[in-house]
Amino acid sequence: MAKTKSLLTAGLRGTVGGTLVFRRLNGETVVSAAPEMSSKEPSDKQKEQRERFRHASLYAQRVAVDPDLFVEYRAAAVKKGFSNVRSLIIADYFRIPEFLSTKVNTKPEGSVLETIVVDYMRVKSVTVSLRDPDGLVFETGNGDLGTDRQTWTYLVQDSAKLVAGVSFEITATDLPGNESTISFDYQA
Repeated sequence: MAKTKSLLTAGLRGTVGGTLVFRRLNGETVVSAAPEMSSKEPSDKQKEQRERFRHASLYAQRVAVDPDLFVEYRAAAVKKGFSNVRSLIIADYFRIPEFLSTKVNTKPEGSVLETIVVDYMRVKSVTVSLRDPDGLVFETGNGDLGTDRQTWTYLVQDSAKLVAGVSFEITATDLPGNESTISFDYQA
C-alpha cells in the first residue's frame, strides 16, 4: 500500500483496471494492489464468521434507520475516535456484556443484589432469576440501572426465601441483543 500525493489521484476511490485500488485512509489517498479471491473453499469457521459479519451488517442497517440509537452511536464513535459510525456499530455487535463484580447485601430492610456490568456501548437490560435448592425458579425480575450507568441493582422480593443453596442467575443484554449470563450460589 502506498500513499499518493499526486493531484491526478487526490480523492480517487475505487478499483482501476481490476489491478489497483484507491481509497481514503485517515484523510489521505492510498493505492494498493486489488485483492485476489481465493479459489479454495472457505472453512467452516470462515463461513461462520462471514455469517456473523452479515448479521452485524444487518444490525448496522437497523441502527441507521433508528434516529435515537444512531445519534447515540454517532456520539460514541466521536468519543472513541472511530472514523465512521458503522465501524463502531459492528464492533459493538461482536462484543458481549462483561460482569465485573456481583454481590448480595442483606439488610433488615431487604436483600439487594448489586452487579457491575460493562459493554462496548451499554447494557440495555439485566434480568435476575432466583432458584431454590431444588432448581425451581421462585422469583424473577429486572434490575435497575444506577446513575453510573454500570451498576445494576435488584431488590429480592422475599428475603425470607434466601437460604443456603439458593442460586442467582443474572443475564445482561446489550443493544445488539448479545447476552451474557452468570450464576452463583447464595452464601447465607
